[in-house]
Amino acid sequence: MSQLEDYRDRSGDTTRFQEHLAILAQVVKNHKERVIELLRIQPGHRILDVGCGPGTDTIPFGQLVGSTGQVVGLDLNEAMIVEADRRAHEAGVSDCVQHKYGDASCIPFEESYFDACHAERVFMHLRNPEQVLAEMIRVTRPGGRIAVTDPDGATISFDTPEADIERRIVLFWAKRHNNGYAARRLYRLFRMAGLTEIAVEITPIVMTDVALGLYLLKADDVEKEAVEAGAVTPADVRRWRASLEQAAATETFFGSWNNVTVVGRKP
Repeated sequence: MSQLEDYRDRSGDTTRFQEHLAILAQVVKNHKERVIELLRIQPGHRILDVGCGPGTDTIPFGQLVGSTGQVVGLDLNEAMIVEADRRAHEAGVSDCVQHKYGDASCIPFEESYFDACHAERVFMHLRNPEQVLAEMIRVTRPGGRIAVTDPDGATISFDTPEADIERRIVLFWAKRHNNGYAARRLYRLFRMAGLTEIAVEITPIVMTDVALGLYLLKADDVEKEAVEAGAVTPADVRRWRASLEQAAATETFFGSWNNVTVVGRKP
């Protein structure tokens, strides 16, 4: 089995997505610790995690707020909610962490309920980012903080002699999402929404394992859809993959992209 096969053949879309999130969480562990600092989470706080997935962030948030606090994860994927609840129980934080099915454009909580709100890799999927940010602000108390992180699709980069093909695949990656360039727009959204004390931090993701790089890109899916859309040809994909196989064989592969985090304070 080649290195490029290491992350393939996952069974079930939800299982693959959960594995994708778990691997990404490990890659950006330092970033997540920094976001906790930016949100200034304290014992007793109420925290909302929008697009919580399998509880990757709600569980560490729960460990910080303790039994006197509350963490709510909101997601539209019921299977993710079930898995998140299971993980919270396993981690011993189910008394203060709960996960709910809900639409982030109409968050089912009263105004100023939370001390902080968080979303990661969510805005890239949104058709209505302004509405979701407005809802996050609405349910955050005055003085509370909102943090949003998304990858900047334009910064996805794989070292390959097939640079033209790589650029077309990366462009298609951004286009296949509803808001593929969300990261670069966050600062503007925060300013226009009236948040104060806005700070921007950029976290590079460095990849020297080609299989992991392709898995984080969801390359199998992206390539297939790019071929169907006419963005690349099957021959292009074979050339691109062959160049990465060569990089893997010589242990010279390099890839990177940037995560952009914007945090602001509700006046």
